[in-house]
Amino acid sequence: MLLKIEAIGKIIDGIDKPGTGPEGISASDKEILVFLKKNLAESKDKEDIFDVSIDALNRLGYEVSFVAIFREDRKYSSAVRIRVDSELVNRVEDFARKMMPDMTVMRYRIPIFEEERIFKKFLLEGSKPLITDNVKVEDKDEVISASISELYDNLIPKNSPLAILLPAFKRIVPYKYAMSTHIFIEKTALGNIGLASAKELSEEQVNMLLIISEMMAQALANIGFGKNYI
Repeated sequence: MLLKIEAIGKIIDGIDKPGTGPEGISASDKEILVFLKKNLAESKDKEDIFDVSIDALNRLGYEVSFVAIFREDRKYSSAVRIRVDSELVNRVEDFARKMMPDMTVMRYRIPIFEEERIFKKFLLEGSKPLITDNVKVEDKDEVISASISELYDNLIPKNSPLAILLPAFKRIVPYKYAMSTHIFIEKTALGNIGLASAKELSEEQVNMLLIISEMMAQALANIGFGKNYI
């Protein structure tokens, strides 16, 4: 089952204490959480927090990891940190620049406001993690799920000239599994973190994302991040 906020809080409080760690958390994952807790405590500003968090996500060992924050108008989400194969990024950007010459992955704004689309349902209307429908979880009611094809479709605004490139984009991007969780501060979603992979993902990775996103949220709240949203 997916972890609830009370259980996540207990894990965070006790993760750096001696012992094997909470049930369902592997020794390698515990090491990542201990690293994250220590370094978040030493972070001085949001840039430090983003750096430490993407490092922790990258240590999980999947092909893509990212930290994204909403624009102030809450219409778009933009990556502030991303780890992905640079050769693939170059190929994607080369394709996209045929229609949008100045496009870069780091400056790209993902639409999250468009009605009847999965990202709006996930990021602005709900509180459940988003996963691709091939990720195995015990209770599907605890998540929002969609096909990887639908997630790719939602990366591009409906009226964008980039939409014509979607078939080619789907051919060159090898990832079949993906998941994302919110960054909640005072019950308001201000961003999200996530993973994508060609390798199978499971409920264990969803729970790790939930823990990491809560640790990030606490660190960001401690420096006053997000007060202009709330």
